[in-house]
Amino acid sequence: MRWLVLHLFRITVTGLENIPSPPYIIAANHQAWFDPAFIIPFFPDAPIVYTMAKRETVFNRAWKRRLLPLVGVFPISPSREELDEAGLRTVYQILDRGGIVLMFPEGRYSQGRALRPLKAGIGHFALQAGVPICPVSVRGTDALRPWRRIEVSIAPPIRPDPPTWWSLSRRVAQVVENVQRAITSGLQRGRKEPKRTTSTERDTK
Repeated sequence: MRWLVLHLFRITVTGLENIPSPPYIIAANHQAWFDPAFIIPFFPDAPIVYTMAKRETVFNRAWKRRLLPLVGVFPISPSREELDEAGLRTVYQILDRGGIVLMFPEGRYSQGRALRPLKAGIGHFALQAGVPICPVSVRGTDALRPWRRIEVSIAPPIRPDPPTWWSLSRRVAQVVENVQRAITSGLQRGRKEPKRTTSTERDTK
């Protein structure tokens, strides 16, 4: 996948030095179903990066149910934009054994290039599992075509360490706000910075 995206698109990746040691959560903006293809290849090959997909629309064929788990995709059946119990359990199991989970906390695709408000679930996962969140901003996948410029920005990790005397809801809100701010900053920075290649940076990983 890495070879394919690097040869079909003009990709700029910054912030590889910000990737924390696992376990951690990757939180990214979401413009299209193929966003994982422009995120996962630029993270270390091990441990595998897991992500989730709707059971009803993605795991709807026998061959998909056999193939997708092999590449780190697990099924969820969200209700009212909340994960089902099996999905919640899977996320915590992955993190508990030192894994990585890619999440799109907007809950659905962005409208244009504006970031939607993030769901509180990302904060709950980080706080209860005690893992950092790695914010990722992706620009250019909203209108994909060969040789289009894609910009991927990896921000410093967000540590789930608000004051313990705060209420849970306040701690969750603070973590979510920090992630929202980091992703938004990455999207805005991508618009302002001059275009440049980072092939050397990518090749060192």
